[in-house]
Amino acid sequence: MQDFIEDIVDVKADDNCGYRVIASLLGLGEDSWCLVHNHLLIELGQRRDDYIILFGGIDRYEYLKRSLLVDGLCMI
Repeated sequence: MQDFIEDIVDVKADDNCGYRVIASLLGLGEDSWCLVHNHLLIELGQRRDDYIILFGGIDRYEYLKRSLLVDGLCMI
């Protein structure tokens, strides 16, 4: 299967590994995973009403928004 994959990224295995892969593939380096969190938070804020509908209500929207907060590592 790996013969058909163009780019394999092996990142540190932790709760943020998916975000590390995205940051790495964007050329930011895997340690910039918190920037991906921040950009997602900005996106959620800019299109709040759309995401509330998409997620099925304000409670789920707020839950997902809180899950993206990074304690003291980086800020918007």
